[in-house]
Amino acid sequence: MRNVNFKPGVDLTFKSVVVVRAKLYQALMEDKSDRFSLDLSDVKHCDSAGLALLIEARKLCKKNNKFFEIIGMPTETQSLVEFCGVKGILEAV
Repeated sequence: MRNVNFKPGVDLTFKSVVVVRAKLYQALMEDKSDRFSLDLSDVKHCDSAGLALLIEARKLCKKNNKFFEIIGMPTETQSLVEFCGVKGILEAV
C-alpha cells in the first residue's frame, strides 16, 4: 500500500484552490520523507486553477528534492491534463 501524503477532497477549482493550496503546502512541509503522494481519487471537479495547483505541487516537490506522484487521478482530470498539454509535467519524477 502506498503512503498517501495529501488528499485534497472533492474540489480542485478556482473556488477551493486557495484553501486546498494552504493545506497541501503544510502537508508538504511537514513531510520529512523523500517522496510525496497526492491522492486525487475523491476529486469530482477540477478546473484550470486546480490544474495549476497540481503543477505547483510538482514544482514544490522538485524544489525540495522529493519524488512526486499523483495517484487515483479521475478520468475527467486526466482529460483536462492531456487537453492542456501538461501530462509530462505531472508524471511521477
